[in-house]
Amino acid sequence: MHEENLALMKRAYEAFSTGDLDTIRAIGHEDEVWFTPGLGEFAPEYRGVDDIIEYLVKLAVATDGTFKDEPEMFFADEDRVTVIERVTAARKGRTLDTRIIHVYDITDGKVASVTEYDAEPKKVEAFWS
Repeated sequence: MHEENLALMKRAYEAFSTGDLDTIRAIGHEDEVWFTPGLGEFAPEYRGVDDIIEYLVKLAVATDGTFKDEPEMFFADEDRVTVIERVTAARKGRTLDTRIIHVYDITDGKVASVTEYDAEPKKVEAFWS
């Protein structure tokens, strides 16, 4: 099962990197929940796949398309995938280069929830402020 979950998340990251929102929509549960630190103009929680898609689009818009999320390491067990990522972006004369961790809970072959942890919260907060 964990191999299937890894493949699912690798597919999701590829879709995000190419702007394939249909694939992102297809891999998420209809009632998926995404928990973030809730910085700047972003809410701390997004509910439902449409709300999550809006959030991801907002990241791109707020950074004039410079937001990049590159997975560096994947870890998986039976119902969870954890990904360490390098995130880079630019906005309002500021740049961001940091690492974050996403923990994905997988149910019935789809993402049920995502929890985001920032490695450098003050740096990320300054970028989004």
